[in-house]
Amino acid sequence: MNTANASPEEITRILVGVDASANSARAAEWAASLAVELGARLTVAHALDLLAPNCDAGWSEQTSYTERRHRDGEGVLAKATARLGRRYPDLPVTAELSELPPAQGLAILAQDADLLVTGTRGHGGFTGMLLGSVSNKLAAHAPCPVVVIGVDQPAEAIPEVVLGIARDEAPAPIDFAFRTAARLGLTVRAVSAFEPQIAYGGYYARTQPEIEIEVEALIKAAHERYPQVPVVIEPWQGVPVPSLVQAARGARLLVVGSHRRHGPLSFGPGHIVHGLLSHADTPVAVIPIP
Repeated sequence: MNTANASPEEITRILVGVDASANSARAAEWAASLAVELGARLTVAHALDLLAPNCDAGWSEQTSYTERRHRDGEGVLAKATARLGRRYPDLPVTAELSELPPAQGLAILAQDADLLVTGTRGHGGFTGMLLGSVSNKLAAHAPCPVVVIGVDQPAEAIPEVVLGIARDEAPAPIDFAFRTAARLGLTVRAVSAFEPQIAYGGYYARTQPEIEIEVEALIKAAHERYPQVPVVIEPWQGVPVPSLVQAARGARLLVVGSHRRHGPLSFGPGHIVHGLLSHADTPVAVIPIP
């Protein structure tokens, strides 16, 4: 199954990308813990990013290089599955190896997954630099919801899902936030970041009570489907990225929507999602909007 609107009750397979980095290990741990809570299967995947054949190298040299990379990749997967097996002995874990670049390989493997989990920084990355491109490309192009795990995680998360909600928010991220909260017993905190706009005569064009009414209308249908989920609505005065980063600090999950790009994998998910993936300490769930 693979749908942007998949509920956590329907999540049966979680895919997590792994490499040799500590951030990757944290992402795998997060994915495994969630899989246990949801009763889902977990697949750990590693992409070799094999280069095109070198015309100057002989066949034997190319074969040796490919075999060595495969052994290294299989070693990464073996370590990851063994580590998770020791911690979660009853969790079904399988492994997948791709010869493609990370973003492309994981996007293809995620075609029959319900959730894709990845870290922000990979092996060999510099401080402040994302696996750059990989988490951003996946947030823009993966066929299922993507959760990106940052470098710093709280020891014990606040039991809430923070929903970043825009004035014209699509239903998909709202539904995902409520379904996740219902399945995991969490509160939904709907955060709408706004910058006051001075209208004619010095009055604010939108007031905080008006924003609360807008948010209530946007989440009404989802809340009616999941009335057991506690809801808090918080208008935050400020630009979206720093406001959402601060509002979500310490939470279990930050949920935002992103329109899917249909062009090459070089295009990103938009400046707000990119900013959140770069700066949020909280795991960020990016929900595809067709």
